[in-house]
Amino acid sequence: MLNRLTILFFILHSGILIAQKEQSSLLFPIKPGTTNTLAGTMGELRSSHFHTGIDIRTGGQEGLSVLAADDGYIFRLSINPSGYGNAIYIKHPNGHTTVYAHLKSLRQDIADYVRAEQYTKQKFKLNVYPTADKFKVNRGDTIALSGNSGSSGGPHLHFDVRNRNQDLLNPLYLGFEEVVDIRPPLAKELALVTTNTESNVNGEFGRIEIPFEYDKNNYFIKDTMHAIGKIGLELFAYDRMNNTRFKTGINKIEIKVNNSIQMITTIETWPFSKARQFYTYLNYEVLTNSGKRFHKLYIDDGNQLGFYSNITNAGYLTIEKNKVYNVDIKLTDSYENESTVHFVLKGNNEKQHKLKNTSSPKSNWRIEKSTLWIKTEVLDTLQLFVKGKKIILEPNFTSNNQSNYLWDLKRDIIDSISINRVVHNLYIKAMVTAGIAYKLYDPLADIQFAKNTLFGDLYFTLSSKLDSLSNAEIISIGDPNVPLNKNYTVQYKPTNVPTDKNNWAIYAVWGDNASYVGGTWQGEQINFKSRSFGNYTLKKDSIPPTIKPLIINSDELVFKISDDLSGINLIKMLVNNQWILMNHDPKNNLISAKKPNNNYTYQGRLELSITDNSGNEKIHTTNIN
Repeated sequence: MLNRLTILFFILHSGILIAQKEQSSLLFPIKPGTTNTLAGTMGELRSSHFHTGIDIRTGGQEGLSVLAADDGYIFRLSINPSGYGNAIYIKHPNGHTTVYAHLKSLRQDIADYVRAEQYTKQKFKLNVYPTADKFKVNRGDTIALSGNSGSSGGPHLHFDVRNRNQDLLNPLYLGFEEVVDIRPPLAKELALVTTNTESNVNGEFGRIEIPFEYDKNNYFIKDTMHAIGKIGLELFAYDRMNNTRFKTGINKIEIKVNNSIQMITTIETWPFSKARQFYTYLNYEVLTNSGKRFHKLYIDDGNQLGFYSNITNAGYLTIEKNKVYNVDIKLTDSYENESTVHFVLKGNNEKQHKLKNTSSPKSNWRIEKSTLWIKTEVLDTLQLFVKGKKIILEPNFTSNNQSNYLWDLKRDIIDSISINRVVHNLYIKAMVTAGIAYKLYDPLADIQFAKNTLFGDLYFTLSSKLDSLSNAEIISIGDPNVPLNKNYTVQYKPTNVPTDKNNWAIYAVWGDNASYVGGTWQGEQINFKSRSFGNYTLKKDSIPPTIKPLIINSDELVFKISDDLSGINLIKMLVNNQWILMNHDPKNNLISAKKPNNNYTYQGRLELSITDNSGNEKIHTTNIN
C-alpha cells in the first residue's frame, strides 16, 4: 500500500505536469507553425536591465498579425512614447499573463476604446484596465499588428509570459517549435577581482581580464594564473541562437572548484520589484566604460536576486598560498545547449605578463569598496592626512615602475594625500551605510539618502569645480561607476545664484553632453533628485522648441518637433478650440493627429503649442480650409 508521502508526491507531480501542459499549449504569437528566430531572450543582459521575455523577429517589417497565445481577456492596455510603446496584456484562465509590446496598431475595436479613453483624459500616454467582459479573446485571434513603437530599436514583437503574481517566466521553457537552437553559449573573457588589501591577482591589486582560448565548445586558459586572498570571478559570456547575429541570454551557470560546487546561478524567474537588482548582478563600471556585460560569479553587496543555489562563501574564492584550484564553469542556455570553461589558479604573488588590469586609479587614486588605492610614479613613501594627523605609508607593491599603496578606509577616512609635496584633497565626506537613512550637511550641498538608496556601503565623495569654458560651477556627486537602487535628494547651494531664476535648472553633464534633471528653487538653493552619481550643473534654457509642419490638411496633421536642451514636456493641439489627440514618436521627433472619430475632418483654426521642460513655449497657428 502506498504511504502518505508517496501519495503526496504523486499528487504534487501530477499538478506540476498539468501546469506544464497548460503552459506549453500557448500559441506562438507571430506566424505560428513557421520557423522563426529571436533577437532577444529572457535573462539576457541589456544595458540597463535583464531582458524580460523574448523578442520575436518580424523580418525587419511592421504590420504582421499578432495573435493571442491562448483564451482569456485583455486586462491592461498601455500606450507610451517610450518603454513598451503600444502594449496589450492578456489574462488567461490559469492566472498567467501574456504581454505583446512595441505594437504598431491595435485591433480596431481595441483601438477605438483606447482612443476614447485618451480623449476623455486628454493625454496620449495611457494605462487603462478594461473590465473582464470588455475584450474577451480566443486563442489565435488577431489582437494587433507588430511594430516598432516605444523604445524598440527595430521592428519586432516583444512577448512576455508572467505568473499570477506578475513574476516573469521564461517563454522558451514552453517548448515553442517555431524556434530552433542547437548553438551552445560563447565564453569570451574571464576577470579576477581583488576584494581587500590582503588579496591580489598577478601580483597586483584591482581587476585582471584574461581572454579564453577554445576548442569547439570548450573554453580554457592555458597558463596557470596566480592569486592570493579573497577573489571574485567574473565572466564575459553570452548565447547566440541559430540563424541570428544577436547576443542572447545564458540561463544557468554552474561553478565548480576542485570538483566541488561553488555556486549555481539559474535565471528562470524574478519579480518586477527586484528589476533594479540587475546592477548588482553584472559589473556596472565595465558595462559603462566598455559595453561588455560581465556576469559576476559572486553575490555582491545588495544583491537580493533569488538566482543562486549551492552557495559557498557567496561565490568568492579564498586562495591560499601554494594551493592549486581547478575551476570548471558550465554554461547552459534555455535549450540546454552547454559550453564548458576551465582554468587553474595557484596561490602565490608571482607576476605574469600580458594580463590586462582594467581598474586603474584616475587622478592618482580611486576607492574600491572600502579600499583606497593610490598609484604614483615615484618609488617613495606617501603621506596621508587624517584630521590633521600625518601618516607615512610604504608601497604595498610596485608595478610598471609605479608604486601602489592600499589603505583600508575602515581604519580611518583619509582627508588628503601628499605626493611629491603636492597635496590632493580626496573629498571623502562620509561613510554611508546601506539600509539606513542618512543626511550629509555640507556648505556645497546637503545630500539625503533614503534607507534603500544604496546597494552597499559607500565612501561618499562631494566636490565642485569651475568649468573653464562655460565659467559654470560643476558639482561632482559620488562615483558615477557606483549604481544606485533609489533616488537621493540634493539641496544644492550654488556659489553664483542667478538673479532671475526662471528657466534655470539642474542638468547632468558628461563631456559635451547635458541631460535635463530639473529642480525646485527654494530661496538661494535648488532642490533636485537623482538616481545616478556624476557631474551636475545649472543651465539656462530660454529657447523654445521648434515646430516644422509636414502635412496639414482636413484629413491628416503631421509635424516634426524638437528641443535643443531641456526636452519636450507638453504637446497640445487645438482645432477650433477642440482638443485633438497627438501621437508622439520621440525616436523620429514626429507627432501626428488622431481624430476623435473616423468621420471627423480637421477644419478651421489650428493651434499647436509645444512646451519644453523649462517652460518655454512655441505656438504654431494656421487655418485649415
